[in-house]
Amino acid sequence: MDRLKLYAIPQGVVKSQDFRIRLRTRGGEWQEAEAYSVRIEMHNVSEASFVYFDFSGGVECEITSLRCSMETVDIRPASRQIRSVRKKDTISFFLTEPAKLSVEVNGDRFHNLHLMAGEAKVYLNSRKEEGKRIYLKGGMLKDPGEAWALTKENEDGLEGVISLEGVALHDPAELTERLKKIGKGAVLCFGAGMHYIKGAIFEIPSHVQVQLEGGAFVMGSFQVTNEQYVSIMGRGIIYLGYMKKESYLRGLNINNSAHVLVEGITILSPTHNIIHLGSVYDIVIEDVRGFSHVGWSVGINMMACENVLIKDTFLRSSDDCITVYGRRGEYLGDSSNVQVKDCVLWADVAHPTNIGIHGDSENGGNTIENVLFENIDILEHHEPQDDYLGCLCINAGDGNTIKNVTYRNIRVEQFMRGKLLDIQVKWNKRYNPIPGNWVEHIRFENIVYTGEGEIASEIRGYDETRKVVDVRFADLYVRGKHVTCAQEGNIHVGEYAEKVMFE
Repeated sequence: MDRLKLYAIPQGVVKSQDFRIRLRTRGGEWQEAEAYSVRIEMHNVSEASFVYFDFSGGVECEITSLRCSMETVDIRPASRQIRSVRKKDTISFFLTEPAKLSVEVNGDRFHNLHLMAGEAKVYLNSRKEEGKRIYLKGGMLKDPGEAWALTKENEDGLEGVISLEGVALHDPAELTERLKKIGKGAVLCFGAGMHYIKGAIFEIPSHVQVQLEGGAFVMGSFQVTNEQYVSIMGRGIIYLGYMKKESYLRGLNINNSAHVLVEGITILSPTHNIIHLGSVYDIVIEDVRGFSHVGWSVGINMMACENVLIKDTFLRSSDDCITVYGRRGEYLGDSSNVQVKDCVLWADVAHPTNIGIHGDSENGGNTIENVLFENIDILEHHEPQDDYLGCLCINAGDGNTIKNVTYRNIRVEQFMRGKLLDIQVKWNKRYNPIPGNWVEHIRFENIVYTGEGEIASEIRGYDETRKVVDVRFADLYVRGKHVTCAQEGNIHVGEYAEKVMFE
């Protein structure tokens, strides 16, 4: 049986006026879906659109361009092979499975529609046990004219800037105390509507499930520090676009913690990383969507982490989409057993993937090993600085050793500026007190690049004692050609690189 679930945008949240979106199940009535206005691209901040819904069976999507006349339209990732029918300024297409798509009118990637069609399933556990569940009803701005404050960057949040009348206001310390009293199995549910976390930071205790209902719009940063067995899940949105960049707030900040699940949510406009992981163990991030538009707003940033799974996630960030580092600052240790699968990565700035630049330089570096990127679509890589290039990037710095990294079934589309890959033992003097140590056992399997005009890729060691060794390519395709040597792939193999082989 076909099902379709839409989520209303609360009054007061800024909506996009660039598209009209209608959806229906087979034989069903049309329903109009609202799109959020989302900010992207730090160098030229633009307003794109974002709509999400859930379905099962099949759903027909009809999208009308209201911003401009529709001459051409691209639906990406191209690997999804979405076929549409266009009539004047309207296209229609049919989906039978979940998809995370970009609809781009006349080649415009900065005012596009991000259409996130999810799987209709039960995310929320009602927790009928007496006293285990805290339900927070959402609200809305009584005066829609105050919506400007949600996009104006404020020093100390929204208190004193607007009335916040009608919005559900929450004291984070009080919520944490209530959850601790409940103990194991506690559930905190943010209902549909607008929520505001006073002071902007909410600390989640151990053994707590946080639920964000579809249509929930929660203004604040969620943090998990020295805790375990925590989940943050649902279909709601975490938003931080009202805070100044200098607040450096992450959408989710998970540190020195273990056994954490993040599933289904969307994070918009953090003032630092979308999700930060520091010294964590056993983390699953699944079906998450994230958008950022300020400098240093990495998608998912990992430092000294072990056993991390990132799956079915869409990230559009103004810094690297996904990073894997060793030590940085207070986060100590190696990184290992990281898997990134079935994701769509869009780096408006810097690298879609980046491994190894940071480590414990004071104590000879860290080991970063057993990393897998599999079934990934890369939609953009745009970096004006020559030291930070590469869709698939391994830059060993700070004495780090990087080994056993596999890139499998990766599809890279046309990007604005950068390299397909960059594998180096390096000394980036802006960040690294010392060069990296070693890179070995790197595998590229079924990599397809369809773009052109890229800067030549690089494979290079640093000196006789700091090398890149054993890099193997199996089924690398560049512009439709099966690459059998470095030259055919526009790859430069430099000094101190050994056993670079093509199959």
